[in-house]
Amino acid sequence: MDAPSDATRAAFALWHGGSAGHAEAYARVSAARDAAQALAEQPALLSLRQQTLARTMLGRKPARVRHRAVAAAVLLLAGAPLAALGIHAWAPKAVAPVAGETFRTGIGQQADVTLPDGSTVTLDTASRLDVRYDGDVRRVLLDGQGWFKLKPDAKPFLIVAGGHSFSADQGSFDVRTDSGRVRAFAADGRLMLTSGDSSVAVDPGHILAARGNDVLIRTLDDPASFTGWRTGLLQFDDVPLAEAAGELNRYRHRPIRVADNRAAALRVSGAFHTAETPAFVDALTSGFPVRVKQDSSEGIVIASR
Repeated sequence: MDAPSDATRAAFALWHGGSAGHAEAYARVSAARDAAQALAEQPALLSLRQQTLARTMLGRKPARVRHRAVAAAVLLLAGAPLAALGIHAWAPKAVAPVAGETFRTGIGQQADVTLPDGSTVTLDTASRLDVRYDGDVRRVLLDGQGWFKLKPDAKPFLIVAGGHSFSADQGSFDVRTDSGRVRAFAADGRLMLTSGDSSVAVDPGHILAARGNDVLIRTLDDPASFTGWRTGLLQFDDVPLAEAAGELNRYRHRPIRVADNRAAALRVSGAFHTAETPAFVDALTSGFPVRVKQDSSEGIVIASR
């Protein structure tokens, strides 16, 4: 945002000194700005801002409104942090997408999408959703991860992900694609994997993992280990360090790199927020035979010692 001009500053000073009410209103704006600055980097607020901005991008463009110069001066001088805090209340509400629309999230972002039938999808980091509704079927194409909450409808709902096609009538499901693999968890409702003339059912509380023609279905004893991303939490239960680092990297612009096979094979357990990489690194350096180089040009490098 450009700095206000001398004329704008003069207009603001005139407005500010015009009445005690103006001065009191600006004081409240300044206090809110200071509070926003103090909280701006909190993970929960970051997530809220990311989701709000995504929703704003999905909404229709608001009607053009003429702003008085003095009002613009107040916003310019109050600063962007207040806008980041209050944008959820000011932004236009998300609207149902039409068939053929596409939605994306960037690294570290999440977004809520309302589909034409009232079903909703929460997209995780670096994900894409193509909506392909027509008269006979509700179809979406997913690349990444999404939490689906389906409303019952006479038309079948199809989720095409990782080269596989899933169908359901209603229920809540978490579907994720990775390179060469797709996983789908049924929180409630039954999800059907269809391939040619055959189909496999994923019952509530179960997770399906498919790689090519190989399909495995098992009970998911701790659903949060797969669905915890919705609250910004990643859970690891005796997994290789390389796998844990890969999960965190999905939410990072600067990756964690594991330098050697010995370090990569270490087994780690724990729960970490996606925005709190330092806690993960601290746990490694205090409990494992590794050394960590931080803030290098390659991000964070973890090596055995």
